[in-house]
Amino acid sequence: MRFAHALREKGTPIPDIVKKLTTKTGQSAGRHLSVASLYRVLADNDA
Repeated sequence: MRFAHALREKGTPIPDIVKKLTTKTGQSAGRHLSVASLYRVLADNDA
């Protein structure tokens, strides 16, 4: 998620960040995160 935070700090839009990330584990392994999931992860890490 450091990569996502770095992109967000540079002003990269969330939909563009989502296209660059994939889930590493679980049933969704290899798929892109949803926009809502990325917002949730970024908010959790900021708290």
